[in-house]
Amino acid sequence: MSIATVSNCGQGLNADLTPEELGVGVWSDVSNVRFSNGYAERFRGMTQVFATPAVTPYWCAPYVYVTTKFIVHAGLAAVYVDDGTTRTDITGTAPTGAIDDRWTGGTLNGIFVCNNGVDLPKYWVGTIATNLVEMSGVGWDTGWRCEAMRPFKNFLVALNITKSGTKYPHMVKWSAAANPGAVPSDWDETDPTIDAGEQDLAGADPLVDALQLGDVLILYKQRSCWAMSFIGAPYIFRFQRLPGEHGMLARGCAVDTPLGHVVLSAGDVVLNAGNGPVSICNGAVRKYIFNNINSTYYKRAFVTSNPSRDEVWVCFPFGSAEACDRAAVWNWTDKTWSIRTLVNATFGCVGQTTITDSWDADTETWDQDTTTWNENEYSPAESRLFMTHSTPLISIVDSGSTDFGTVISGYLERTGMHLGDPNAVKTITGIRPRIDGATGATVTVEIGGAMSPDAAPTWSTAQTFTIGSSIKIDSFATGRFLSVRFTNVDYAQWRMRSFDIEFFNAGRY
Repeated sequence: MSIATVSNCGQGLNADLTPEELGVGVWSDVSNVRFSNGYAERFRGMTQVFATPAVTPYWCAPYVYVTTKFIVHAGLAAVYVDDGTTRTDITGTAPTGAIDDRWTGGTLNGIFVCNNGVDLPKYWVGTIATNLVEMSGVGWDTGWRCEAMRPFKNFLVALNITKSGTKYPHMVKWSAAANPGAVPSDWDETDPTIDAGEQDLAGADPLVDALQLGDVLILYKQRSCWAMSFIGAPYIFRFQRLPGEHGMLARGCAVDTPLGHVVLSAGDVVLNAGNGPVSICNGAVRKYIFNNINSTYYKRAFVTSNPSRDEVWVCFPFGSAEACDRAAVWNWTDKTWSIRTLVNATFGCVGQTTITDSWDADTETWDQDTTTWNENEYSPAESRLFMTHSTPLISIVDSGSTDFGTVISGYLERTGMHLGDPNAVKTITGIRPRIDGATGATVTVEIGGAMSPDAAPTWSTAQTFTIGSSIKIDSFATGRFLSVRFTNVDYAQWRMRSFDIEFFNAGRY
């Protein structure tokens, strides 16, 4: 008998290459299992936070006013803020956009700014006694609209402009510099006494969105990107076309990381550190994402980050789904990909919260709860990923052991293993997993075999591995190409770094 050891289970998913081409420790199919520090471990859950929204939220953003930490969330006809204790309607003039009119915005000099591309841009000064105010009162013409608006330094930058019904899809328009604690007072590009201006960027593809990278603002078009940098009078800003032919698929499809921007473009997921985008999913999950993203509702995709786990979540509607029900998750430290199922997610943002997760407030049962005694899962010292859902609700990610009370089903699968000799027939006799987790938790193990790389494996009867008491599972499967599958459907968290395959060679035929 021989033993083959898979010593590093944390090498991630590769769904694009054929399984027999993959290295040892790379998985051909996964769901709800992440890869970090050499381990494969099940994702933690999602838990509802804040009161149930009064409207279906399609966008969210963090905002801090003095010491109060808000999550702003917008529906089709209303905008609310929630500080964890009180939810407040700050709508003012009701917006008129549809689901696909994705909001953009941010914080400029302590003022919250938002825009849906259909109505006049708005701002909020942070006191719950006041509503959003339209920018027509501070120099923005009532006949102007913009697809996206982002703060940059002391300016507001608007992209893809419409003036009195005439579209200027390549136009970048910036405000006069704002005083601290105030919104810009003017947008008149013809006034030589202020530093407002506008610029058309070359190319046939329209502007989509923008995201700051260090000291520059990266302007994303559909198939290209530009750097916007401050140079002062008389030109105020310089625009430089960056290398590459990648842009952004839709508004909200980029996030900043310590390595640069991760951007969902038309046909790729790229890393943009300012010197040209580089694919990070090609040969791993690129075909998986773009063969499965809904071709009708693809612009509902979004990209966000989970900084507490060094992850980027590329969220998209899978198959016929109308909201995002799948996330391809990239760990920027380990450079691994995994897959997380979602519950009709509409957007995600990263922020801090003043919510506390006290023992009395914990709603999970004794069997479900995976936290330690008196642990506060919602530490205000940590940036956390929040998501909005069409249910409607707002959740905090990596909290609890279930998705809103539903047990998370996770599995790891690797097919096409030839153990160094694709021509030899092998018979597996057992698997020895080394799994950390709560004593008594169970993981189901199946093994399979196939005689050719294109054939589906014949799976053995599933065996139960009990953490804390089981040493191995005994089962049999024969073929030139072997398979193994680990499945877990209970409340316990677990992780696996390595496992042994016991087998013997059965000859060539």
